[in-house]
Amino acid sequence: MAIAASSGVLVLLRRAPGSFFGGGALWAGLIVALAGLVGIAVALGEGPPRDPLHIAYGILAVGAVPGTAIVASGRVGRGRAVAWAIGGIVLLILVMRLFQTGG
Repeated sequence: MAIAASSGVLVLLRRAPGSFFGGGALWAGLIVALAGLVGIAVALGEGPPRDPLHIAYGILAVGAVPGTAIVASGRVGRGRAVAWAIGGIVLLILVMRLFQTGG
């Protein structure tokens, strides 16, 4: 996702994420949360997914951006970019697993 890529570039450039990055992360978090709400609506209408891990991955994906923001807030400079890069990679892996377990 864009969070992992852009924060990875910031790590390589040895720069801290700015307000523009924070706004992008906020939008990404909102999109993931909206997708989670749509998933809940689908589960209520059509029944739960075949693989119960899908629910766990969904909960973790929705919490990934706010959790990363909490971890990154205690860091300065490059450490903040590293925290966002790790959080972005975790979110990317979770979304990929959601596609694999959904259906």
